[in-house]
Amino acid sequence: MRRVLLALALALVLVLVLGLASCSMSVDTKLAAQAVVKFHEMLDAEEYDAIYDGSAEDLKQASSKEKFVALLKGVHRKLGNTRASDQQSWNVNYQTTGSFVSMGYRTFYTEDNADERFVYRMLGEQALLAGYHIESDAFITK
Repeated sequence: MRRVLLALALALVLVLVLGLASCSMSVDTKLAAQAVVKFHEMLDAEEYDAIYDGSAEDLKQASSKEKFVALLKGVHRKLGNTRASDQQSWNVNYQTTGSFVSMGYRTFYTEDNADERFVYRMLGEQALLAGYHIESDAFITK
């Protein structure tokens, strides 16, 4: 009887832990998706410095402000303004160094299309840009 009660207690704890994790995943992916929308709004408004300044330290350690702003200017110059984005994938990664959400998008700009991957570091109720990767034929042909 003790073993049955212990097994039930462990199962209940497991269900609670998984339930809390799934709630957190849902909140984190929603915050990251909202951050992608904000990123595109800021890109269209040519607020490149503000995008960099509001990013996570991960991005700032990987790229200087000068290089990242030049990348964003090139994206905007070659692709134009954002028309629409379709989320293609997402991944939530909880590590001892922090929580990260990766979002994959197919984005339609006025001049061409691109595949984008955003990585956000989750800090409380904030999604801070930790990585940005973009692929488009426009970078080769234009």
